[in-house]
Amino acid sequence: MALRRFKDAARRVYQRGLDLLYPRGACCLICGHPRLASAQDCLCEACREALKAYRVPPQACERCLSPVEKGKPCAFCRSEAMRSIERVFSPYVYGSPVRSLIHAFKFTACGEALPLLVSPMLDSLKIRDFDCVTPVPLHPKRLRQRGFNQALLLGQSLSKETGIPLAPLLLRTRYRRPQSRTPLRSRARNVQDAFSCPSSAKGLRVLLLDDVRTSGATAGACAKALMAAGAQSVSLLTCSVVYRRPAR
Repeated sequence: MALRRFKDAARRVYQRGLDLLYPRGACCLICGHPRLASAQDCLCEACREALKAYRVPPQACERCLSPVEKGKPCAFCRSEAMRSIERVFSPYVYGSPVRSLIHAFKFTACGEALPLLVSPMLDSLKIRDFDCVTPVPLHPKRLRQRGFNQALLLGQSLSKETGIPLAPLLLRTRYRRPQSRTPLRSRARNVQDAFSCPSSAKGLRVLLLDDVRTSGATAGACAKALMAAGAQSVSLLTCSVVYRRPAR
């Protein structure tokens, strides 16, 4: 009887300890497994390790981060998407754990995911000699639907960490189908003339910011508008890059 009471008391102490370290509602932001997420970063150990496998490989193209074959020119660098972009920075190649983390932030405004994205983005930003950070804008209609612009939230955090001023220079002037629902070959046409830069960007070295670079069409259209407004250069920083052929 005494042994049973001792075991029950020990079980309650153990349970309270678990509740303190891992609240009952805590789940890993990537796999969703309950009660395994670290109280520090909301990831379980397995998913934290899985993210490492999706780091952009060192043999990727230095300019656009696309995979390249040794001795051959980079096809993505020759695409229309990269015509106005000087260089791309990103920590991750898009894949299952990276996608889950980005979606947790992008579609549910999960504040815990923000530092988990910003920290590796800062690590990947090898050059910081920029005059401003400019997020890719949402059309006002889509902004009302979602309630926030994920690129702007990333920009605010990055600006605070780096000291590079945040300057929302761009406007989205045309409401179009989301790029994620548009065939790859049609994405460049889908965002054609969709962005404008009403303010002068003369002489500015701009760091354009978005969550994912897929075909590069959106970033390319934004960079084109910035260069038309007088920007000296436009580089792109994203949470991840998708390894696909660029839109033609």
